[in-house]
Amino acid sequence: MLRIPENFVHSRSTPFWNQDTAPKALFTHHNTKAHVYGRLSVMQGAVRYFGFPDGDATEPDVEVVIEAGSFGISPPQKWHRIEPVDRRYLFQYRFLRRSRCHP
Repeated sequence: MLRIPENFVHSRSTPFWNQDTAPKALFTHHNTKAHVYGRLSVMQGAVRYFGFPDGDATEPDVEVVIEAGSFGISPPQKWHRIEPVDRRYLFQYRFLRRSRCHP
């Protein structure tokens, strides 16, 4: 399982999003910033995470279903997209970057 390094700290969080409020961009091909990990926490329903080797790839190299009560990690600059598995869902992204105190 992918782990976030211990010297990475929380930098920001999204609101809790559901089927009515989740931005459409999350369901399209995008990537995380350099030096930033994304942690997708699912509170209700399930979300499928697709990871891609690069921005041009159409076939995922990672496919994971994240169930309620679980989370998935997207490493820095990893191209990915998500799609809902259930009609009703609730999730949040947290972003973590290297601590300035503990490089």
